[in-house]
Amino acid sequence: MKRHLLQGIIVGALFAIPITWIAASDAIAEGDALTIFSTGIFGLAAGLCIGGLIAANFAMLDLEEHEKVHAPARRPAEAHA
Repeated sequence: MKRHLLQGIIVGALFAIPITWIAASDAIAEGDALTIFSTGIFGLAAGLCIGGLIAANFAMLDLEEHEKVHAPARRPAEAHA
């Protein structure tokens, strides 16, 4: 699970960084410090939400793989009349 969770965090961060930068770069053109700060925070929040969803998908993938590996073996039952 550690591997998938780490991959999810990395992929989520790769999405969060450009979202934050795009949100802040629009405000940099205006030059107002409060606008740059607020849009940077908004972009960071949006990026973290999307990154968290991506990390959760990777964690769920690992959970599904873990359930398949550790599922109890089932034998078919024979029906006798």
